[in-house]
Amino acid sequence: TIGAAVMTLQQDYKTVQRFMELAIAIQDTIGRAKSSKTTLVAQFYGLGWTRTISKCLPALGDGYVVGMQMGDTAMGIWNLIHQRVTLPLVVGHPLDAVERDCSKVVAQAEDVAQQDQALAVRCLWQVMINLSDPSKSNGTRLEGEVLDIRERESENTHNHRFLYFSEAMLLLIFSDYEEAAQRAIERGDYFSKSAPGGAT
Repeated sequence: TIGAAVMTLQQDYKTVQRFMELAIAIQDTIGRAKSSKTTLVAQFYGLGWTRTISKCLPALGDGYVVGMQMGDTAMGIWNLIHQRVTLPLVVGHPLDAVERDCSKVVAQAEDVAQQDQALAVRCLWQVMINLSDPSKSNGTRLEGEVLDIRERESENTHNHRFLYFSEAMLLLIFSDYEEAAQRAIERGDYFSKSAPGGAT
């Protein structure tokens, strides 16, 4: 966690790498308890900035397996999401290939009652649909065959961060900067209130 903070606040990649490698070494000596979370933080939030993504993907897969075996399903599913959806999307894997994994990841998240993670994947999945086949969506609006933001906005406000981030991503990709700014103004300080101290 200290390494992730250094990354966020200082962008000091060498220090981040040292902290993350130290965390992994400590985890190796104390065993599998909490190792799924250590893997997630080290590989996704730290080492992904200092080594090739292809080296992080197998470790995230291991983090998923260990998390599920140890009963830490929340961290296990986050590892799976970043291995199968987030990182492949970010590095430019074909959208149709990443989309195919989305349904499987959502099903696995829902099977172990991890609704936040299922919603996060649905948001990214709908973004990919909007990008790959505009006829199936409303372009910059986060609504379509796997998610409708209007229905989800009435639910738990904790989850709105996934909705709003994904919708902002669409607006920016489609160069609708004025609408993106307007939505940011309308939502005010939602992020700072919903996740104090988190990235906003």
